[in-house]
Amino acid sequence: MYSLNQDLSKKYGVISNLHGFLNRHFDTGFKSKWSGYWVPPYKFLDYYAIKINGVWINESTVRNVEYGEKMIFHHKAGSLDVKEIVETPDQLPGFRISLEIQNNNSSKKAAHIVVEPAVDIRSKSEDIAEGEYSVETGKGKLSVSRNDKKLMISGKDFKVEKDSQYKTHYPGGVEQECFIPGRVIFREEVEAESSSTAEVEFSTSSGSFGTLESSDSGFENIKLGQGFSAAVRSMENLVYDRKGKGIIAGHPWFQNYWSRDTYWTLLGLIDAGHFELSHEILENFAEEEGFPNQISLEGGQQFPNSDAAPLFVIAADKLRRHWKISEKIEDKMEEAFHELELDENGVVEHDPEGTWMDTLERPSAVDIQALWLKAAEIQGLSLQSNLEEGLEEFIENDRILDSLGDNPSLTINPAIALMFDQASEKYMEDINAEFSSRHGARTRSVVDPGYDASGYHTGSVWGLTTGWASAANFQQGKDVQGMNFLEKMKKYIMREQVGGFHEVVDAEEGHLMGCGEQAWSAGMYVHVIDSYLLGIEAIDSETVRINPSDLAEGRRVQKRIGDEYLDIEFGEDGFEVLNSPDLEILRGEEQ
Repeated sequence: MYSLNQDLSKKYGVISNLHGFLNRHFDTGFKSKWSGYWVPPYKFLDYYAIKINGVWINESTVRNVEYGEKMIFHHKAGSLDVKEIVETPDQLPGFRISLEIQNNNSSKKAAHIVVEPAVDIRSKSEDIAEGEYSVETGKGKLSVSRNDKKLMISGKDFKVEKDSQYKTHYPGGVEQECFIPGRVIFREEVEAESSSTAEVEFSTSSGSFGTLESSDSGFENIKLGQGFSAAVRSMENLVYDRKGKGIIAGHPWFQNYWSRDTYWTLLGLIDAGHFELSHEILENFAEEEGFPNQISLEGGQQFPNSDAAPLFVIAADKLRRHWKISEKIEDKMEEAFHELELDENGVVEHDPEGTWMDTLERPSAVDIQALWLKAAEIQGLSLQSNLEEGLEEFIENDRILDSLGDNPSLTINPAIALMFDQASEKYMEDINAEFSSRHGARTRSVVDPGYDASGYHTGSVWGLTTGWASAANFQQGKDVQGMNFLEKMKKYIMREQVGGFHEVVDAEEGHLMGCGEQAWSAGMYVHVIDSYLLGIEAIDSETVRINPSDLAEGRRVQKRIGDEYLDIEFGEDGFEVLNSPDLEILRGEEQ
């Protein structure tokens, strides 16, 4: 739980359950078209406003905010202290506001509470939707419908002041239209030096009612521990049950289950011990025809996708070694290689628009080559040697090329081959010199003629690329540099979306350019700590190898392997297992 009382206007949070999420700034504002309440990929509420005894509770009344699984706003409204608790309970397809009103006076006080809901039922792809609203009222109930979707507002003993109106407003400078169906009114009598609570719930139709168990997995470490906890919580925050279980790519606007984002994230989700959830997610994708680039919650276009098949194999293998996988997932791992095509030199042939750098055309990309090589190694296939020969085609003098097209750019993508130990550590020099920014790892080298510090795939810093750079350094024995990149990733969790790991920032200025909470950034942070810094490797569900970096220190608690849990203390003298799990534990390079 974070406690915040400064720069509240610049920071925001997202709370969620498997059904939907609420996005709000900590000064109480709903400041962009992405604020409000969403059930991916639909919006239902632009904002709500609350007035108590004629005083609007807003940025002028809020004194402190607590943020974690709930948002708790502490207000001073006239002579009353008000605690506004906002939460998304598992069994509620929406969110709940509880107003705890404290009367510190020696006489009884009445609290007249007005809640103004600004309804905006539309799809993510729209700014202003067509269709008229209909309103129904009843005792303690107000429902608003449009285009077969409904938002219901309920509470005990409230009245509805019917005064409906449409309102045009401009959050973040973008024109939006909301519908105010009326105002919900409560009256609470608060005894002297006592408190009273009023509650109102916002819920939608077609609810998801599943429960996501929080992981007890943790890392007690002064520099990295807070980031580890935040990353685990962030991954959990991004899980939904809309078309089966899945991870949306990022809050607030990447509201589909993107395949490559999912598989990179699963590396961290599995390290965090979420085996059953990871299995459900992989099975959900295994049921799709082929290897699509996304499970779209709103339908629509599929895009070229050259890395989903090998990444599925890599993620599924990690779960198989840590726990188990179904026959369906095993079959899908084999099916993946139907997607692989090699030229006569062992180089992977793929759609040049199908890499993670989807704004660029990159024929014969090194990241696709490295991913397929790792997948073939996992499956023990003879074509591994062909892919190794193909990777040699990317070596030119002292560099690993980004691609085999004309005039390839100097990119961070060779870091994937280095993190998988497919290339020599001598190639780390470029990563640590040309790609290192004080904010993380650039996508393009600072000496490349096309470098742009704010270019989406042409120079900016990603959480994903910084994770790759950190993993590559640890893998190649450059532990100080690996730790440096990890620390750069962590520093963003107290900016913009608190507790979130950023998508992309300007490489020079560090300002956020994308989502404030990106799934694969959080997943890579956990994965690099567990699998590279701490060197914890599941051989199978009964055997684990621990080969930590010399910089590993602290206590890793509730690390799950199979159905057992490890507590491990790391320090200058190596590591010590603090409990007695029923596991075979290998040390260092032991076989």
